[in-house]
Amino acid sequence: MFGHHGARPYEKEAGQRLEVDLELEPGDDRAESSDRLADAVDYDHLYRTVREVVEEQSFHLLERLAAATAETILARFAVRRVRVRIAKQNLGWTTGGRAVIEVVRERGA
Repeated sequence: MFGHHGARPYEKEAGQRLEVDLELEPGDDRAESSDRLADAVDYDHLYRTVREVVEEQSFHLLERLAAATAETILARFAVRRVRVRIAKQNLGWTTGGRAVIEVVRERGA
């Protein structure tokens, strides 16, 4: 995905490619038995939701972007827990490398 996030103006202006990985814990086990999409998370809808947060919003920090993504997923999908990992490449370091931020959000008991 491509987003305009960063603490420095040039990061927001130019934008950058971000890798987003998700781990979801379903709210129940209905899909395991039924094998029906209606009982599971629709991954196409999930993808559109993540793109909406990453590509249509702008944050200074990857931590806030990851948190906003996790919170939006919890609000829109029947999942108990979500882990969001966002990796940022091309840091401008002479050694290359990337930064990875991970957040976990759970539905209240």
